[in-house]
Amino acid sequence: MVNIVIAEDEEILRLNLERKLQSHWPQGNIIASVKCGKDALSSIDTLKPDVVFLDIQMGDLTGIEVIQQSKHNCHVVFITAYDKYAIEAFEAGAIDYLLKPYSDKRLKDCIDRLNVRLASTPIDIKQLLGNISASNDRYLKWLKIQIGSKFWLLDIKDIICFKACGRYVKVLTKDREALVRMPLKSLSLQLDPDVFWQVHRSTILSIEHLDYVQTSDAEQMHAHMKKLVEPLAVSRSFAHLFRNLTVE
Repeated sequence: MVNIVIAEDEEILRLNLERKLQSHWPQGNIIASVKCGKDALSSIDTLKPDVVFLDIQMGDLTGIEVIQQSKHNCHVVFITAYDKYAIEAFEAGAIDYLLKPYSDKRLKDCIDRLNVRLASTPIDIKQLLGNISASNDRYLKWLKIQIGSKFWLLDIKDIICFKACGRYVKVLTKDREALVRMPLKSLSLQLDPDVFWQVHRSTILSIEHLDYVQTSDAEQMHAHMKKLVEPLAVSRSFAHLFRNLTVE
């Protein structure tokens, strides 16, 4: 038997993958199916699976962070909505992946490759992932959002700002708002700091969508965005970022 761990934060997709693996891989034995990075890390290190199917974008830890922190080396299949650079890096390093939405044929091809690779020791995936993380092009290019039963892939360049909402982050563009299940701190690590500036403990804005910054008589600073009616508050601890942009 081939022991398998699945980590996918979308329940429908996770259950669908379970069903397809049970149908297409008789030797497969799903020993854990989890919805977050921390549970994935715990399951991998505790249960020591032969194969893990791992979503890249999860709320607490990314799939790449899970593997980098794990003490157990196994065969990994990354699951991603879209990340052109990551896919190119995976292919160059012979790391398998499933691109959402993937077909039955793509999954069967993946299983066939795994059956071959299981006869040998897993590759040193941490080193390969280290090369990916060290790249200057490692930041998010697209962000998957859900509104009701519909999914969108937002070009990161279209996002005006992010606002923390408890365990979620509100994403604002010129024509829509959506919630992403991810802490603002985790998201900030995946954003290009030259473009996205944190201006408040609960707010990150895109400099590309900034119109101007204004200081009031009470020395309160606000960032006015080109497509937003309400300005964004800038806390004093981040005011230094805008010294040369302030309009009196």
